[in-house]
Order: sequence, then structure tokens, then C-alpha cells
Amino acid sequence: MSRGRGWPKGRKHTKKGKENISKAMKKYCSTPSAKLKRSKIMKKRYKENPNIINKIDKAVTSWWREHPNIRKERSETLKKLFIKNPSKFSNFMKYGKNPNQLRLRTKKGFLVRSKGEQTIANFLHDNNIQNSYESKTLIFKSEGQICVPDFYLPKYNTHNMTYIEFYGGHPKAWKKKVMKNKLYKKHKIPCIFITPAELRDLRYYLLGELGRGK
Repeated sequence: MSRGRGWPKGRKHTKKGKENISKAMKKYCSTPSAKLKRSKIMKKRYKENPNIINKIDKAVTSWWREHPNIRKERSETLKKLFIKNPSKFSNFMKYGKNPNQLRLRTKKGFLVRSKGEQTIANFLHDNNIQNSYESKTLIFKSEGQICVPDFYLPKYNTHNMTYIEFYGGHPKAWKKKVMKNKLYKKHKIPCIFITPAELRDLRYYLLGELGRGK
């Protein structure tokens, strides 16, 4: 019997096997505290055996893709919990938001998730623009949404441009962009939205937007 994408080598891709994986995932992700505990355990295993990182990530990704309803339900439950308890969201950001995807180092020394974010971070550094990465949380209680802008520019917080959001070409990224655009506009939150096309000339686009925001 063939193995599914991301299925561990040597394990049969049977219905019973998938049900066992499902039960385990529900146990580990049932509550934020359970997820945090599991995250710490996996982080330790990753450090001890970095070769298993890709195998585990693929297996988990495959499981979530096969259970879209559970993923959506869990996402909505966590979102409601975090809106009521912002401190719990801070812990989630520290341990739960794909910490292993922070793998590209910037000139300033911190890690980011994508080459686009790395390009923006390095540009801000080269132009002496003070910034911090994923350091602010915006909670929209009436809409039931939580947003974490990619960059915060404290130097410009008295002007029109304060945050920077980068969106790649993935369809899900564009869906988030539309949602955030509406929320930021409705609540008058200053933000510069950058796409891969604008990365080619950040001096013109980014500095131009910041200049217009003064």
C-alpha cells in the first residue's frame, strides 16, 4: 500500500493508522497549554535531531490538509480565546506560530520567515529606519480578528505610516491582504502594504510612502 505525502517511512497508510494520528493530533492541540507543551517538546527534539524536522513538518502539514474542518474549527476557537486573553496570544506567538519557519537572518540579527521580509528588514536597516518584527498585536473584537503586522516603525508613529505588511504570491496571502486592508482602513490604522513587485525598488516605493506619511 502506498504512503501518502509526508507519511512516515515504514508506517502503513491505513485507515486505522490515520485515525490514531488524528487522535494524537487532537490531544496535542486540544488547548493552548497542550500545544505549548508539545511545542517545547518538539523544539527540543528538533535541536537534538535536525534531520527529522522536514519529515515531521510534512507529516503534520499532510494531516491538517486532510482535516480542513478540524483545522478551521480549532482556528476559530483559538481566535476567540486569544481575543479574550491577549496574554495567551503572546505565548502562542512565542512558541506556537511556526517558530521553526524563522530561518532567514537579517542584517540587524533577527530571524524572519521569507526572503521578502528579509529584503524589507535589510532595507530598513541600511536606511537607519528603526523597526521591530512581529512585535505588535492588533485585536479587532467586533470583527473577531487578530492581526500581527510584519514590521512596526516606532519612529513614524506620529505620522501616517506606522506598520508594514508584506504579502507573497500565494493565494492565502492575498486573502489575508484583502481582510487586513479592510480592517486597517476601517479602524484608520496606518500601514504600508508591500508585494513582491514593490521589492524591486523599495527606495522609490517604501521611502516614497513614508515621505507622504509625514
